[in-house]
Amino acid sequence: MNMKLLASLCILGAVSLAVHAAPPGWELRNGNWVPVVQPGTDTPDAQVALMQADLTAGKNDEVVSAAKDWVKVNKLHPLMPQVLLLQGDAEVARGNRYRALYSYEDLLNNYPNTELYLPAVEREFFCAASFLKGYKRKFLGMRIIGVSDDALGVLDRIQDRVRGSPLAERAGILAADYYYEDGQFPEAVQAYADFIKRYPYSQFVRKAEIRRAEASLATFRGVLYDFTPLINARERLGAISKAYPQAAEGLQVRAIEDRIYQLEGRKELEIARYYYRAGKLYAAAYYYRRVIKNWPDTVYARQAKEEMIKRAPEYAEK
Repeated sequence: MNMKLLASLCILGAVSLAVHAAPPGWELRNGNWVPVVQPGTDTPDAQVALMQADLTAGKNDEVVSAAKDWVKVNKLHPLMPQVLLLQGDAEVARGNRYRALYSYEDLLNNYPNTELYLPAVEREFFCAASFLKGYKRKFLGMRIIGVSDDALGVLDRIQDRVRGSPLAERAGILAADYYYEDGQFPEAVQAYADFIKRYPYSQFVRKAEIRRAEASLATFRGVLYDFTPLINARERLGAISKAYPQAAEGLQVRAIEDRIYQLEGRKELEIARYYYRAGKLYAAAYYYRRVIKNWPDTVYARQAKEEMIKRAPEYAEK
C-alpha cells in the first residue's frame, strides 16, 4: 500500500477514535443524542429527556429555562453538549436564531470532539443563511438590527471548522453569492477567487468563475476610468471558455464578452470626443477611425462616422 495513503488512513482513524460518542444509555439519531431506554426520574438524564419531549411538544420557553438551570448544576455531565444543542434549538423555535448561536458556539468551542459537533455546525449554517436573507435581531422588542456581518463571520468559521467538506463549500459559495447579490462587487470578486482556490473541484466552481467575471465587470466605473476590471473580466472569460467549452454559451460568456466589446468601443469614442473638445482634431480623427475599424458593428462606429464627418471632415478619408 502507498505509504502516504497509509499515513492518511491512520490519521483519519485517529481522528475518528477521538470523537466522543454518546454517553451510556444514549445514541445519536438525526443529529441528537436520544435515550435508548427512558432514564429514571429525577436524574440529570431524565431532565434532558424531558427537555427533548418538551421541544417536540413546542414548549420552547420551558426548554430554554430548564436548559439554563441544568447547565448551572451539571457542568461536567457528559450530556452537556446535548443540552446546549437543545437550548439552541429551542431559541431557534422561539424565533431567536441569533441568540441560539451562543449555545451552538459554546458547544463547538468547548466540545470539539463530540458527535454533536457536525450537527451544531449544520445548525449554525442554516442560521447564517437566514441572516443573509434578511433576518434581524431584536432591539426594544422590534427586529430592526441587521446581522449580515455576523452571518459572514459564521460562514468563515464553518469553513475553518469542517474544511474541505460539502458543508464548507456551501458556506463559501453562500458568502460569495451574498456579496454579489448585495452589489458588493469588489468583495464578491475576492470571495469567488478564494472559493475557487479552496475548492477547485467543487460543483460550484463554474458558477464561481462566471460570477467572478461578472463581478469584475461590475466594478468598472465607466469608460473614462481604469479599464483593468474589463481586462480582468476578459481574462477570466477566456479561462471559462477554455475550461468549459460546451457550457460557455449556457454560462452567458458570450453575452458578457459582448458587453466588454461594446464598452471598449464606447471608451474609444469618448477619447475621440475628449480630443475634439481639446481642439486636437488630428488625435480625435485617429480615435474616430479606431472605433470605425475595430468596432464596426456597434452604434459607436456609426456615431464615430457621423461625428468625424461633421467635426473633422479634412481627416475623414485619411
